[in-house]
Amino acid sequence: MIETSEPILTVRYILAVFAAVSGVIQVASARAGIRGLMFFPCHVRFRLWPSRRYVILTPVRFSYLFAGITVIPALLYMFGWNEYNEVGLIEGSEQALWFVLGTFAAGIFCLLLSSLINHRRLQHNQTQAQGLEALKETTWVQSFRRRWVRKNK
Repeated sequence: MIETSEPILTVRYILAVFAAVSGVIQVASARAGIRGLMFFPCHVRFRLWPSRRYVILTPVRFSYLFAGITVIPALLYMFGWNEYNEVGLIEGSEQALWFVLGTFAAGIFCLLLSSLINHRRLQHNQTQAQGLEALKETTWVQSFRRRWVRKNK
């Protein structure tokens, strides 16, 4: 089945960019130790069925797993775009716009979701760091609030 509707193609493209960028942000935050941006702050424990052994994944490894699950299919879909959409296409200028929109949406989504997930865990950290260094000890919302409150005093 060939999709020729441009809105459907646009939504698919934005979702592929959104998934890829979300995964890349998780890998980058896990690699850099930026705990305030990570979706998976705790160890995850899986029980293997036949052997009944447990596999424990650290937050960094679970972030890598999440990135593999999101980035690889999104990139495969993008590289196979012409195979799936032989007739429908998104022009270059529109594609740049939708790429920036998908990237921006993924960035805001990651900032807000990680702040929501890590709010209690990083609530009492009092760091004087600014910028990305502050996100190693606090969430984005907490860091933004502290910075904004200091300026208004």
